[in-house]
Amino acid sequence: MKKNVDTLKEPQKDKISTVDSLDLPLNLIEEDPNQPRTEFDPITLQELADTIRLRGVKTPISVHPNLNKDGHFIINHGARRYRASILAGKKSIPAFIDSDYTQSDQLIENLQRDNLTAREIADFIGRQVSKGLKSVEVAKEIGKSEGFVSQHLTLLNLPDPIAKLFNSGEIRDVMIINDLVRAYRQDQSRLTKWLHNPDQEITRSSIKLFREFIKNKDTHYPEVDDITHEEITAASASPIPTTKCHSPLLTMVKLIDEFYLIIKKENNVLDKTLTLLSKEEKNQLTFLLNKLVTFGKTIKGD
Repeated sequence: MKKNVDTLKEPQKDKISTVDSLDLPLNLIEEDPNQPRTEFDPITLQELADTIRLRGVKTPISVHPNLNKDGHFIINHGARRYRASILAGKKSIPAFIDSDYTQSDQLIENLQRDNLTAREIADFIGRQVSKGLKSVEVAKEIGKSEGFVSQHLTLLNLPDPIAKLFNSGEIRDVMIINDLVRAYRQDQSRLTKWLHNPDQEITRSSIKLFREFIKNKDTHYPEVDDITHEEITAASASPIPTTKCHSPLLTMVKLIDEFYLIIKKENNVLDKTLTLLSKEEKNQLTFLLNKLVTFGKTIKGD
């Protein structure tokens, strides 16, 4: 059931059902300056405008009365349809009134439609926290986990090298950003250099690998070129235990066999992983693999 905007001027306007649709002049509607959504893709917005020009707006927007301007309204939800209608040259738009609509409702509806960017979600959560709400209260308010809230709050205070990647849109994944922040706390200098590598592919797996390496950053490994065959042989010259239990050498052989199967199955993944390693890390890996192979040959009698 549609009503004309003039109906709102009648004495019983407060009794209008929120499910009743009416045609509102676009010049009486304003967007909520505090709405969670702040980014609108111009291409898809124009596509929607073209559709509205041909078929009109099929789903009414939601508005509430503007208490500062009599007879005017503020959008609860539907800013994109509102903007597209203006682009389409429309003079009015179907709408229904919902005076009980909150900014949390706006966020929830956009989350359900997957319409918000991580930055928009973070900004909303930040505003709620600044009002005195705890993370657990915000999580309950928007129907998300406390971890979800915590991860997005991290976006509001990013270290410079990570902030640049996020703000530029190069990395949008919230989980990856949080992983980078944890790595940054481990070793700021090394992570910054790692991120500055133009060939670096930044994924959760590569960050995990990076963090594993910097855990052992103080461990000294000799350069591969400085390791002689005699030194490797000497390292594996200890007697072979006769018991199968707790044998480091047998464990080495098992690791070699497992590593071979991994290489055979995941060759492409390993190729990519190796490109992530620095010269020092490659030296470490080569040294360890040489030891493994030598141990394996000793046990198997090759």
